[in-house]
Amino acid sequence: MTLIAILLSILLERFLGSLEEMRRFGWFDVLLTRIRRQPWADGSAGVAAVLLVPVVAVLLLGALFNALGWPLFFLFAVLVLLYSFGPRDLEAEVEAFLDARERGDEESAFLHAGDLLGSAQVESSRKLTRAMLETMLVEANERFLGVIFWFILLGPVGALLYRLSCRLRRGAETEQSAFTAAAQRMHHILAWLPARLTALGYALSGSFVDAMHYWREEAPKWLEDSRFILIASGFGALRYQPVEDEDVPLDLAEEDSYIRETLALIRRAALVWLALLAVFTLAGWAA
Repeated sequence: MTLIAILLSILLERFLGSLEEMRRFGWFDVLLTRIRRQPWADGSAGVAAVLLVPVVAVLLLGALFNALGWPLFFLFAVLVLLYSFGPRDLEAEVEAFLDARERGDEESAFLHAGDLLGSAQVESSRKLTRAMLETMLVEANERFLGVIFWFILLGPVGALLYRLSCRLRRGAETEQSAFTAAAQRMHHILAWLPARLTALGYALSGSFVDAMHYWREEAPKWLEDSRFILIASGFGALRYQPVEDEDVPLDLAEEDSYIRETLALIRRAALVWLALLAVFTLAGWAA
């Protein structure tokens, strides 16, 4: 049932188009604000409380639908998984950026890139390409593969838990406090294993030898931040070597080809995951 739920969610995501408007987390922001006002909430206790409320709610709803019949629980699981993806469509954002750059509309390209890169500051087209590749490799895990991993392990609860931890981490980027430090630790713990499986997926979907070489080079940073291993493995799989010398002429066509190849690499890594899950399901090792 897990594999079918994932496949159905992916198909719905493709056919329904952008679901960003449906993925509203205003309720979570209100809950976060109320809990953070409490004197005991500035730290791990606050993060646990913020995440525990929706997790318990999903657990109770899941138990209710399961008691009413597995078709209702299956539908509930698909909806929660679909809600936990994203919230924005990575592929659509990248394609909008590429379309603008291919038209020669540099201003529009930077605007589209800004939506994806967030607070990251990029000064030139050369640096923009590298920043886009790094963000794509990381966001594929954040928006999609990490959610699937936790859905496989814990069902709807796992998918929503990972999505909410990502939202807490993003909020922690602009603030320094015991709460934000605890939120970053929580996300680091939840992202640790799926990030490494995603990095392995990149390696299997591209140049395995180069990916492993880059992976080993980033070994000292593994415990710092999972993004390093995703970027290293992805760059190796793509055999991408950024040109830092500003005097070397910039070939936008080649730069764009790396961005498109990164999208293809992410798709192949997702297929590797699904193929492995299908094998485990057929072998009786997965539900």
